[in-house]
Amino acid sequence: MTHSAPEHNIKLMRLMKQAIDDDLLAPDFHPVLQTRFPDRKTYLLHCHLKTPSGQRIPYKSLRKLAGMSDMASALDRWMIRTGLQTLKRMHLEQPEANIIIPQSIASLHNPEYPHWLDRQSSREDVSTRGLVISFRLSQIAKNLKASRNCIAALHQLDISTMIDSFSEHPAAIKILKAMSSRYMSVSPGLLGTDDDVIKRIINVCHRRSVLILLPDINRAEDVNLCWSHGADLLEGSYIHPATKDTDFAFSPVVV
Repeated sequence: MTHSAPEHNIKLMRLMKQAIDDDLLAPDFHPVLQTRFPDRKTYLLHCHLKTPSGQRIPYKSLRKLAGMSDMASALDRWMIRTGLQTLKRMHLEQPEANIIIPQSIASLHNPEYPHWLDRQSSREDVSTRGLVISFRLSQIAKNLKASRNCIAALHQLDISTMIDSFSEHPAAIKILKAMSSRYMSVSPGLLGTDDDVIKRIINVCHRRSVLILLPDINRAEDVNLCWSHGADLLEGSYIHPATKDTDFAFSPVVV
């Protein structure tokens, strides 16, 4: 995606709107390895869009485009519908299966979002067990009260939440404690930070029974070895490439 060409972005936004309206986005399922339960299926849901010229627009670019327009909520809704339908199929095979679905600040700060999500799960006739809704730390920090209200309401519905892009910002641990989320996903910059910082974050998380996800592991050297003593979930092409379905499962071995 070329950020220096506004007209190109406008064309992509139109394509994305059509893709959302006509259900033409393609899901990407990123296998997540649970270090203690490697045979328990867990996927991180993303999606992509293919343009008429064959260009592949990944989820992170779509998310940025949606944030630049009024389509963030529409993209969130597509992700939820797709994720719930997928979780329903996964539960038929494995009741303990999990799916992580990223959502935007538009949903996080919408007071009606938890009720809407509850209605969606009822409509799809799917249990919310194993459903993990992920919000980025920077989004949560923009309005702590609204974020806490939303996350608390999701927890009341037995829906787990994740704080994504967790950093070593001084307020990060305070936010983690305030939100009482079950999961935390480490930011890229935190993967290779100082040992003392890593140990402090691991200790805080595990004292509060927060599970730690290390995402975007594309090479073994991407991760400080200190994380190996505290990470609960691992994701990235080095672990396993993204798939077009949820058929893949890690072998039931001790990792």
